[in-house]
Amino acid sequence: MIISLREIGYDALKTQLKKDAPIVVWSCDECIKHCGLGGMEKLQVLADLLQRDGYTVQKELISRSCFLNLVRKHEAAVADAATIIVLACDLGYRCVKTAFHDKQVVKTMKTVGTGNFTVYRGPVLTSPLPWTQLEPSVDGYTLKTVSEKLGLHPTFFDAADATDLVTITVDGKPVQAKKGENLLDALETLGVKIPHLCYDPSLGLIGACRLCMVKIKGRFTPSCCTQVAEGMEIVVHDEELEAHRRLMLEFIIAEKGVDVTERSRELRYWTRKYKIEGTRFKLQTEDQHVDESSEVMVIDPNLCVLCGRCVVACNNVSGQHVIDFAGRGSETRMVTGLNEQFGETNCAACMACAHYCPTEAITPKLIVKKLMKEQDLLTPIPPLVTSSTKARGKG
Repeated sequence: MIISLREIGYDALKTQLKKDAPIVVWSCDECIKHCGLGGMEKLQVLADLLQRDGYTVQKELISRSCFLNLVRKHEAAVADAATIIVLACDLGYRCVKTAFHDKQVVKTMKTVGTGNFTVYRGPVLTSPLPWTQLEPSVDGYTLKTVSEKLGLHPTFFDAADATDLVTITVDGKPVQAKKGENLLDALETLGVKIPHLCYDPSLGLIGACRLCMVKIKGRFTPSCCTQVAEGMEIVVHDEELEAHRRLMLEFIIAEKGVDVTERSRELRYWTRKYKIEGTRFKLQTEDQHVDESSEVMVIDPNLCVLCGRCVVACNNVSGQHVIDFAGRGSETRMVTGLNEQFGETNCAACMACAHYCPTEAITPKLIVKKLMKEQDLLTPIPPLVTSSTKARGKG
């Protein structure tokens, strides 16, 4: 993992900006996010700070800025911008500057070397670059230690001024949360857990699975698509909401089979918490063709729960727009390209869709082949990519 630290402060950043020039805040969703200095959450923090100060700001998330061909796929997203603020390592910054040489590209991070992510210490620097004059370390230097030695910033741009704390009520208990924060994120920060499948903070709003419903003023509301506001009265747990969540989980099992819950950490956790072992519903479903045409990934639509994560990841993170939905109602399905085989599309093989898929409907091919080999050695059952057929008692 590439280790980078923030090299300029917020006031210094503003000296490089013009109030009347449209700005894009650009971030990777890989190394820099794990250093706590990038990703969708940090994009929003910096955008809030700049908008508060009167700048016109858009956000752009990409899986990796260090791939020049991938950066160029985002040309349309920055077409109207005069300035791009880059939250990425030195190589990522250079790729953005090369791809968009006609724009002002502002550097905010300094790469100090490579390292690892540890459970208790967070990201650590193990192999410093020569300019740091730090010795390699097996145990690694914490970001705080490195920042003190090199005069860099160990944390992101100050978020305290970007959001005000407001008082909301959760199940009758008054609590404080950040004004404008995503309600689902706020609830989880407060230790209130509710089921959700389609939402991921780095992808933004989707609102497809309807598992995260809460009540606001007595009305069912998806918490992942709601912002915190002063005086909100939120009901998270009551008999009606719990029944709704169980029902939605049963519908997923009825359509995709019990097998899908074992492929998804989220579904497995919630079906066990609600003690759901089967479903009352019997839906007439047909097995769908498993697409193995891609050289790097396998798509098994029999495991797809239409959460929309892969669609948003392909559009916003990768910039490829290869994956989308087709059809309506019960006929809705995931398609690639112009309803083509996956291998015939212009997929960049960035793996963003597989990374965000919660059910293994999209899987890296090397992992699939390894699991197939392991299972073939253990028991004479069909390959993993078609095991959903057996789960339905067909084939």
